[in-house]
Amino acid sequence: MNLARGQAVVLVALMTGLLAAMGWPPAAFAGEPDVPGRSAGTEPTVEELCRGAVALALAEPERARSFIIRARAAGWLPELRFRVFRRFARTEGLTLDDTATTTPVDVSGVDDVRYEWRATWDLSRIVFNPDELQAHAEALRMADVRHDIQSLVIRLYFERRRLLASPSRAAGSGAGGAANETETAAESRDERRRLRLLELEAQLEALSGVGFPPAGGANSVTTGVGP
Repeated sequence: MNLARGQAVVLVALMTGLLAAMGWPPAAFAGEPDVPGRSAGTEPTVEELCRGAVALALAEPERARSFIIRARAAGWLPELRFRVFRRFARTEGLTLDDTATTTPVDVSGVDDVRYEWRATWDLSRIVFNPDELQAHAEALRMADVRHDIQSLVIRLYFERRRLLASPSRAAGSGAGGAANETETAAESRDERRRLRLLELEAQLEALSGVGFPPAGGANSVTTGVGP
């Protein structure tokens, strides 16, 4: 029993050392990746928004790389089987002796516990694990998802910046006003612009999980000054 337990400890130590040598688990997955903090009152950059959106969608490059590493390392792990069984038995026998006046009966009992464990390696999976193909395909799919998410975040981010950079009704009035535009139409245009900015901020926050400061919405729109 002590020998079997020692062999199991050695086997676990060897497998742990093998996984550590192959770089698994990755250090990036000690916890969920977080977007680096920034000073209060400043707006997030496009890099922070893209990083947050990718992390929120669980499509980071490190996560895809870990799939391939674990699929490659899985071929080195054995199939373990452990069995415990207990046997009860009773045997009876007769000892025949012509000189004996009585026939003695021999009774013996068996009560033992046996432990059995087995580790089996598949040498073909050590050379090449077919699961690597599926992990690679999943990594390519995650790359496509990551590209789509980043493209959407970049498009929304710079649309918002263009709206912030465009002149407001107040700025146009200070330069002489709109020649062919009434006051009501100008106010309606500014209101639509303000609502579109709020919509873009809400979409970016939903995609990335990164919030915009309060001063980045209505206050920036009414003054016509970008971040």
